[in-house]
Amino acid sequence: MAILIWIGAAMAAAGLGGLIWCIVQALRLRRQAPDAEAARRRLARLQAANLASVALGFLGLALAAAGVILS
Repeated sequence: MAILIWIGAAMAAAGLGGLIWCIVQALRLRRQAPDAEAARRRLARLQAANLASVALGFLGLALAAAGVILS
């Protein structure tokens, strides 16, 4: 069951990396201050990436927890 823990930890780390990337992109968007429509399009894509990162992190933590419970 150790493999579940390691895979879960890798997934959780990837999710955390995705969240950090989303934060950096949002801060760059704020500094650039594009027009409203361009900002809305970029934020829509960023929102999807943020949701995917949170989901990946959650699934990774759940997988790691399952590995710990089954060990």
